[in-house]
Amino acid sequence: MKQRFERLVDEHGGRLLQIACLMLRSRAEAEDVVQDCMVKLWRHLSELKPGAESGWLVTCTRNACLDQLRNRNRRRGFLQLVTGETDRLSHVDNPPQHEMETAERAQRLRTAIAEMPEPGRSLLILRDIQQIDVATVANTLSLTENQVKVYTFRARRTLRRRLEEETHAQVA
Repeated sequence: MKQRFERLVDEHGGRLLQIACLMLRSRAEAEDVVQDCMVKLWRHLSELKPGAESGWLVTCTRNACLDQLRNRNRRRGFLQLVTGETDRLSHVDNPPQHEMETAERAQRLRTAIAEMPEPGRSLLILRDIQQIDVATVANTLSLTENQVKVYTFRARRTLRRRLEEETHAQVA
């Protein structure tokens, strides 16, 4: 099994990395995705028929890249949600000044979340950043699903207000 795995890594690793690089536009992220796919290959190798590995690997890599892209969009979407900004963050090729502003907003967001009282902080992290479903969060925090929904709404509103107040204070 080890020889089969090593042969598959040698045969397909370069192509998978190329696919991931093209999809993600980041070599570091692509390398992580391919490495994760190779770990999955090792775990599922005994279940795969010889000759079917190539398709499985391409599908695994593609799906992992799509997950990575969705996570990027979720993080960007969460930042937009709490700051109310959409136009400047939607451009892929931002000038360095915009990149710096985005990084500063992200840092303010992280700080504001860290200063939130519980359970709001945990709800924002679990629901909006980690994208964990309501039922799992409810079970984890010993809340009802309705409480999770209401408390999450309130935490988002509080966070948005704090960030708006901070922005107005900086402008004044």
